[in-house]
Amino acid sequence: MAESTSNVVVLCDFDGTATPYGVVDEILGHFADAAWLELAKAWERQEIGTAQGLPLGFSHVRASRAQMEAMLDTIPLDPAFPELMSFCQSQGYTFAVVSDGLVWYIRYILACHGIQNVAIYANEIRFNEDGFHLSFPWYSPETPLRGTSKVAIIRHYQNGNSKVVFIGDGQTDIEAAPVADLVYARADLLSYCQAQGIPAIAFSTLRDVLVNWREP
Repeated sequence: MAESTSNVVVLCDFDGTATPYGVVDEILGHFADAAWLELAKAWERQEIGTAQGLPLGFSHVRASRAQMEAMLDTIPLDPAFPELMSFCQSQGYTFAVVSDGLVWYIRYILACHGIQNVAIYANEIRFNEDGFHLSFPWYSPETPLRGTSKVAIIRHYQNGNSKVVFIGDGQTDIEAAPVADLVYARADLLSYCQAQGIPAIAFSTLRDVLVNWREP
């Protein structure tokens, strides 16, 4: 993308926002063995966080990278995602994906849809001969349940005098909502914002975000 000429930063969640459902859930649901199911329940109840849940989940996966990527080929992307990126570029905004998922599959899915050169803040996976190795470069103890601290990333931009628009849908986004300058929310995140009295603009698809766009 072109160099930003505005102080507006647009941070977009991926799983359940740019895609219609969680990609990690799809991968582990397809390829992890049955022993993963009890651990999955603990993760869903937030008894363990992403930095524990992802390595545990992938320790139960018996598929190869190629087998998993064949499934990723089938993951749909919100049709308005490329338009959202283009809009941000035309306005001089900084645009990035922020996710508690994995850079690997985000880049892969975006490339499947002809999208490259997107800044991504997310967790990392390495495929080695002895298995999968997970790392969490954006972890912060401030948000211990998340592998990627969206709060820390938002504050990083705000400390540089930027205004942050956050777009999200789920549990991994709830800490970000009170911190961002403007929030677009759907699904669980919208319910959370409404319950907590956090101002948020509702959306169903990214097309709605573009139609109802406001600068912070």
